[in-house]
Amino acid sequence: MDSQEIALRLREFWEAEGCPAIPTYGSIPAGGLTFDVFFGILAPDPWCACQVVSIVDPSVALYDDDPLRPIIDSCLQVTRQDPSGDLRKRFIESLRVLEIDPRDRDVRFVAHGYDLSHLAARAAGWRVLIDGIEVGSLFYVRQLGGIDLKFAPIVVEYFLRRMEFAVGIEGEKMPTERGRQIASYVLEHANPERIGSFLSLHADECEQALGGGLYYQAYDHVLASVYLLSVLTARDGLSAKEYATRTARIADLARGCARAYVEATDA
Repeated sequence: MDSQEIALRLREFWEAEGCPAIPTYGSIPAGGLTFDVFFGILAPDPWCACQVVSIVDPSVALYDDDPLRPIIDSCLQVTRQDPSGDLRKRFIESLRVLEIDPRDRDVRFVAHGYDLSHLAARAAGWRVLIDGIEVGSLFYVRQLGGIDLKFAPIVVEYFLRRMEFAVGIEGEKMPTERGRQIASYVLEHANPERIGSFLSLHADECEQALGGGLYYQAYDHVLASVYLLSVLTARDGLSAKEYATRTARIADLARGCARAYVEATDA
């Protein structure tokens, strides 16, 4: 059972729970949300979906030979704004479709605060470990883009590469060529001064798009900024003050995207 089969079985499980599968998304930076999720949970009506997405995390470049800490991690995300019952219990039940018997495995939920500060969001939940391997997470989003959510969603994540280990198979141990090149760029080639300039340019373009009411295009610049900040942090080791300043700037742009969307949908 490879990661594609794992994703298929889990999608079928959650579709039966009322979360329809939507098209696979390309790549987002760690700490970001796809366009579908960001704007979906800001919508006036409850929103549910499951989606496969690639999460890119340059901060783990030093560990690019570790299959449990990949730079590019395929992930199945399930987002629900109408949760019913104990979703930790539902997560455990979903493991059975992967032929994982929770009674025979050490399945743990570890309380964890999730950093979505780049998106002016508040979130908290649990990391999910099976036999000591972090295979997923569940977290509630109370606020997004500075907006208190009427229907607080829960996001369920399955890290597909690590799920392969949980079901008893070992996928490709070495990083992909794309992962290797991201690591090389971050550790050897990225120019901190230029990246800082790119961050400023993305902020300017985001504001330009928002000025025209183009919140989708503006959010594109938010995600680019989250990625560039992670590269800059890994490459240059930003001070806590500079990191906080740049994060706050990106969060302001995310607030602008959220406000523009809500105003447009309320009109």
